[in-house]
Amino acid sequence: MSQSTEPIGQRVTSPASRPIAPHPPLRQYYDEIETRQGFLNELFNRTAYQYRNIDKATGFGSGLWYRKKALLQAELKTGMQVLDIACGPGLVTQCALDLVGPSGSVIGLDPSIGMLREAQKGPCRNLVRGVGESLPFPDEQFDFLSMGYALRHVPDLKGAFAEYRRVLKPGGIVLILEISRPKSAALRTLSRFYIKTVLGNFFSTMTGNRDMQTLMGYWWETTENCVPPETIMETLREVGFVECSLKEWWSGVLRDYRAVKL
Repeated sequence: MSQSTEPIGQRVTSPASRPIAPHPPLRQYYDEIETRQGFLNELFNRTAYQYRNIDKATGFGSGLWYRKKALLQAELKTGMQVLDIACGPGLVTQCALDLVGPSGSVIGLDPSIGMLREAQKGPCRNLVRGVGESLPFPDEQFDFLSMGYALRHVPDLKGAFAEYRRVLKPGGIVLILEISRPKSAALRTLSRFYIKTVLGNFFSTMTGNRDMQTLMGYWWETTENCVPPETIMETLREVGFVECSLKEWWSGVLRDYRAVKL
């Protein structure tokens, strides 16, 4: 497992560029915006060992099937070079490996040491510690870039998307999977209760780890307060992606964003 965090490629950014946060600061979890990444790293380090179980509970067992379907629909093909950003325990990474076959390759990247340790239990052996907004890879290295349910954790959508575009080859594809705020008020109320109360209490009690309650609470707060899909689509276009598309499922609970680098 490599642990580089220094960017290699040449980035082009504008000093006057206005950052676009995925959600407002959540002061009940961290005091200053500068301490958010540290809070997240520590939280995920302490809860990573249960993340596969959490995924099964939130997706009712459909997580791997859904991820693989989304990758196929986004046109991930045999032989492609893939970067999976914020890979967590390696669920999207695992699905991508199955699809690219032995002629392709997949690298999983995550800032949490705990998550990378969990990912090492899966089939992927190319794991790197780093963050999506400062990728330790040269320009135009990958055919396909994925991010599964972690967009809410980047500090700046514009900066992250610019980095994704930088490391993609011309014609390369980015696929961003997100759990989102349901359009239906009833489903929103039900989802909030299930994630924050039911799952928060269940995993906290089952493991004796109070961080599980914090994790599920933070999960819901970042979901409910996330920027609308129009902002994500507009930002993808702003940094230079084309053919930007959005697929929504179950009243917008699941959203799949796809875009292409010219």
